[in-house]
Amino acid sequence: MKKIYSVSQSEMPHAGLVRETTAIGTRPEATRPSSRLEMTIGWGDCDAAGITYYARYFDWFTNGRLHLLRSLDLPYMTTFQYKGISVVGLEASCRYKKLLYPEETVTIETSLSELKRTRMTFSYKVIKETGGELAAEGKTLHAYVDATGKPFDLKKRYPDLWDKLSKLTQL
Repeated sequence: MKKIYSVSQSEMPHAGLVRETTAIGTRPEATRPSSRLEMTIGWGDCDAAGITYYARYFDWFTNGRLHLLRSLDLPYMTTFQYKGISVVGLEASCRYKKLLYPEETVTIETSLSELKRTRMTFSYKVIKETGGELAAEGKTLHAYVDATGKPFDLKKRYPDLWDKLSKLTQL
């Protein structure tokens, strides 16, 4: 399944032309629920040295995560936010392997790598279109919290949502 979208700044900050594909399989890493989001690096993504500013990768990870959830028919706003569920970041990491420059095309590969009753982890790879080299990889860990900021057990509070998510991560 391949779609081509022209995405506005409000829909996906710092993204130019975006191409998306989605693959769902049976677990281990290569077959986890995952998606691929292709984007062109813009000048606004770069620092004064003309290379991608390190913090931009986390924006791209967010875009990849939202794309993955949409592709699994779990759009963030309707699945979580409008129900009073905030999925807050606890940890974020990125390992930078190759420099990236304006007008380069990259693919953000995102997967749901771990699901627990109180949190979930996403993994990311940034792949250069030219040569297919791994430019960066990272992870983000998120907790489910209510409107007061208190963490909760997703399985107990939202069993239908838990069932839908857990089916995606089972063998």
